[in-house]
Amino acid sequence: MVRTKRKLYRYLQTAAVLFLLFLFLPVTVFADPTDELLDFSITVDVNQDASLAMQYHLSWKVLDESVGKLEWIDLGVPNRHHENISPQSGTIDHIEDKGSSLAIYLDRPYGEDETVDIDFSMTQDYMYQIDKWVEGETVYTFTPAWFDEMEVDRLTIRWNAESAGAWQPDCQEENGYLSFRTSLEPGERYTMTVAYANDTFGFSPDRQQDGGQKHSSSGGMDWIYSLLGIILVFAMLFLPIYLFARFVRWIIGGLGFGSKQETKQKITRTKIEYYDNCPGCGAVREEGKDSCPYCHRSMIKSKETVEENQIENPENYTKKGTYRYGDSRNTYIRVNVVNIPVRHSAPSSSRHRSGGSSHHSSCASSCACASSCACASSCACACACASSGRAGCSVKDFFRESVHQGRVRIRCFEETGQP
Repeated sequence: MVRTKRKLYRYLQTAAVLFLLFLFLPVTVFADPTDELLDFSITVDVNQDASLAMQYHLSWKVLDESVGKLEWIDLGVPNRHHENISPQSGTIDHIEDKGSSLAIYLDRPYGEDETVDIDFSMTQDYMYQIDKWVEGETVYTFTPAWFDEMEVDRLTIRWNAESAGAWQPDCQEENGYLSFRTSLEPGERYTMTVAYANDTFGFSPDRQQDGGQKHSSSGGMDWIYSLLGIILVFAMLFLPIYLFARFVRWIIGGLGFGSKQETKQKITRTKIEYYDNCPGCGAVREEGKDSCPYCHRSMIKSKETVEENQIENPENYTKKGTYRYGDSRNTYIRVNVVNIPVRHSAPSSSRHRSGGSSHHSSCASSCACASSCACASSCACACACASSGRAGCSVKDFFRESVHQGRVRIRCFEETGQP
């Protein structure tokens, strides 16, 4: 029997090792997209003060509503220096300015196979850099919001061509506008630039693009978000290992390989005497109620904890519950039963050899349990984040802003500072 148990224990150990190896193998999971952006268009006109008048259009199709209907989106914008945000389509209920993004609330929830057209306008500043490449020339650099988990079938940036000296990449000129066109795969981004002579508009060194980034809401906190993200990744990675180890221990214990914790019952008896009528409003006490249902006054006249030798027939009061005591209709015994572990101390000679007692071992186990609970809590947060966003719920965004059901998080170039 002992040999059989040891053999089965080796099998379980082998299964645990194989599970851990499988856990660390590189696995790519391709999830079906929940949304598709059919058209993303931005029309830009440069104002005399060098700010940008921007008109946005999005044609958004819902492919799958299993994660919830589309009720709002969070669209990344270049920086927090914008104003005059104005909805231009009836599909927008209202827009909330979040600094580096705009929370666009829709007029109603949109479900599977529905397409919603979203139009709004705003004035954007802190978008240029003076003498960036060539002395005497000011350059606008613009990267629209990108989408980590959905395609953009058609991206169009229409930039007013008047007085423009140079631009990148190549584009077509149509009706007085430079038309930059492309399509984007999930996570792909597109950047364009337009250059002007320094005296073309009211360019100011105090309102350059770098100034906007220095005052951005993200500031120098990105490294903190990255660190927290790394902690979450490690928590999510090692939680399955911990849970599997606990499962193996539970299986072994259930098959007789582990030691079963011995417990004993602790019985607490409380003698309670009730009033016949409510001392507040005079209402008759209802059976099983500790307070008056009308004025909520306590109906308990007295309450005391009693020992086994202080009551008659204590054997009748050994299970959890409330029981009538004796012949009195207003006196009861309330019984509470808890199981507490029995601690066995090692013999004195054993304690001397090992340098300690079983109490120290129990303490170490308790500390490990507390650490594991903290890990589980962190992973629960990560799972909540991953399940609530529709297209772009990232670890960084989870710590930066609140996550809402049905809300879409889209990051922009200026927010992250990545090329």
